[in-house]
Amino acid sequence: MRYIFLFVLLISTQLVVAQQRAGEDTVYYRSAPIPRHLLPIERAGGTIYFYGGKRLSSPYSLEVPFYELNDPTVTHHFRTFRTLRTLSQLTSLATLAYLVFSPGRGRDDAYWIVYGSSIAASLTMSVIGNRQVNKAVTRYNELLLQTRIGLATPIVPLTGQPAIGAGAAWSF
Repeated sequence: MRYIFLFVLLISTQLVVAQQRAGEDTVYYRSAPIPRHLLPIERAGGTIYFYGGKRLSSPYSLEVPFYELNDPTVTHHFRTFRTLRTLSQLTSLATLAYLVFSPGRGRDDAYWIVYGSSIAASLTMSVIGNRQVNKAVTRYNELLLQTRIGLATPIVPLTGQPAIGAGAAWSF
């Protein structure tokens, strides 16, 4: 019995080391399991996402499953997306601010420079923000498909002795 326990312990240790070497996030330890009701997110081109077979109206709709997963990497990518999208919208107001604060000039060369650069900055931040949400979706789906391996030693009610068990769980 002792040899079986040592063998299972050795195998599970080797699997954990192999996962760490494969680039898994070892900084954050999950104290709670991944909720079983979460579904994978499907991506159909640019910013079109499907969750549970239903098309989402915007990437902001992904906030609920991302926060339910409670992964720091996914949360970081999504917050970065929201920040960049907000900055993109604020940057597009630069042209209006230029017209309001320089009323006597009209539409001269400086206006067109401000107008063009605000469009370029807005589009750039929007593209970078979309990449961040795509990274969050990729990480989210990886975590849902990740195999969970563990050891358990529950107390058997009839005998009061611990029972050693190993298990693996994965989802499709």
